Amino acid sequence: MPYSREVKGIKLLQERGAAIETAHGELGTSLRDIKAQLAALEGSAEILSSPAYQTEKAPVLAEEQEAARTPLAEVPLADIYAEAETRYASPLGLTDILSVDDFRRIDHRIEAHVRDFDRRYGLDAWDYAIAGGCGLFAAMLDVLCVKAPPKPTVAFATKVNGIFNRTVQEAFNKLLPPDLSHALSKGYPIGAPDTSVVTDLIGAPAKALNPTNHRLRSLAHDPLLGFIFGVLDMMRGTCTTVVDGRILSLPSTKPSVDGNVFQLLGRMLGHLLSDVNAPSANGNRGMGLPAPFMGLLRMFDGIPVGGSTFDKQVEWMFMNGYDFRQFVTAAIPTTIMEVLLRAFYVGKQVKLHDAPFGESLMDTMPGRLNARFRMILAMAYGTFGTVNAGKVYVTGNILNANYAAWLGLVWNGFHALKWAMLDRHLKLWSEVEAREIAELEDLVARLPELEARAERLPG
Repeated sequence: MPYSREVKGIKLLQERGAAIETAHGELGTSLRDIKAQLAALEGSAEILSSPAYQTEKAPVLAEEQEAARTPLAEVPLADIYAEAETRYASPLGLTDILSVDDFRRIDHRIEAHVRDFDRRYGLDAWDYAIAGGCGLFAAMLDVLCVKAPPKPTVAFATKVNGIFNRTVQEAFNKLLPPDLSHALSKGYPIGAPDTSVVTDLIGAPAKALNPTNHRLRSLAHDPLLGFIFGVLDMMRGTCTTVVDGRILSLPSTKPSVDGNVFQLLGRMLGHLLSDVNAPSANGNRGMGLPAPFMGLLRMFDGIPVGGSTFDKQVEWMFMNGYDFRQFVTAAIPTTIMEVLLRAFYVGKQVKLHDAPFGESLMDTMPGRLNARFRMILAMAYGTFGTVNAGKVYVTGNILNANYAAWLGLVWNGFHALKWAMLDRHLKLWSEVEAREIAELEDLVARLPELEARAERLPG
């Protein structure tokens, strides 16, 4: 056994400890008898607590006890191991130093750790009800209030279908009317990242991009990734796009853009705002910016979808109107769902578990999500995604897919699965280990006190 030497050393110390305990057992009994006799004496309590005794006799007794201390002999660890090896020739195991009661106490202590862990991270019936109820409610909002986007060729002022679609259209048209979009486009050019014809790129494949799909294919136009790729492309005079499942930064005939990082970030923001609601040259609705990460999804070019592939299906959706405006529309039910999830979860924690309001609220905040709430999010998005998949199937139109809901499902589902399969077990046993180590450290901290008491025992 790898720890046989240590086990033998512990066995030896156990036997020595048992011998000491037996030797001093009679002393303990005698002391109890003396105390009982003193307690029976009339007035003994008054004598022991009197000022005269405290000032004269007690200090003398304390000095006598201190003088009677016998320093403990320090035995090298190597000597303990050597004696143990001599005394126990055969290998020893844990069952030789731990009794059945010891194992039972260990099991009970671990079970208490697990119960406490489950109380903090395990799901109860209310959690399942909150996840399922909020997911279904959001899915119903999606079915009733979110419609497929119109074609990019419809007139810019044409009213779109769907309550949420129309709300988003009115908001964008109010905040970014065509004249403002045109002014932003003129005021914030970005050069190479805005390349729309392949002839402006050096060494690019013939069909790398074109004027109708360049906002999807140029990663500088991604609402989030654009602030990374767009700034890098402006600095290097390149255009970053996905070609045959790979991200390529293609040199451009256009020069790089001067400015520091903050100036280029501001220029990138202005350009993205100019494109998000810009009408086409013919005055039609046109194609705005793609939804977040939509251009990056073209990397999955080998996955079959129906009679096409995943990357081509993504591009078809964009070319047929599924842009950032539709993404914002689809995000309204998911936003309502997330707000409701947090409200119900915090209320449940405060009402049923007497948890502090602030702590419960922080458990639902991005970056500090409690693993339990992450599981609730994953289940809610799973419910939403299931209903949305049925909506797409029944209508036969992939433009009815709720991209925001599927992004939420992938993100939260990944973390929930990782928690259930790996992180939960690692965290549980790391907490058990930390608590056991804390108890050992507390025992080690009390060793000087125990040593002082042992030095006063008679030899």
